[in-house]
Amino acid sequence: MICDDVIASLTEDGVFTLEGVRQHLEAASFPRRVPLNLFLLLSNPRRGRYAGKILLVNERNDRPIRYVKFFATFHEGNELLPMYVGIGDCVFPEAGQYSFEVYFSARGGGEALKGEHPFRVVSHEE
Repeated sequence: MICDDVIASLTEDGVFTLEGVRQHLEAASFPRRVPLNLFLLLSNPRRGRYAGKILLVNERNDRPIRYVKFFATFHEGNELLPMYVGIGDCVFPEAGQYSFEVYFSARGGGEALKGEHPFRVVSHEE
């Protein structure tokens, strides 16, 4: 989920409040700079610590506009791991289709696409 902010509960482990959850983004002009967070619910069949990366991609030209690394630690196999990653300021050059792509590094040096979340950036007509 794309959101403006993620706040972890001070009293309950694994509980989060998501603010400004969105399926699309509106912009009055371009380029549009927006700080975003990505809330993920991850799973892995094996326990361990895994390096991951998130790409924010402009689907019109297949170019990444943001790249963020993260680590996920699974304490047991098939664990559901809620986590959020601060993406930071994202600069959208134009209206159109974008997507967040989530990758994990695979054993042996490769990487595997584990999830994709498409969304639209639309021009706001005043």
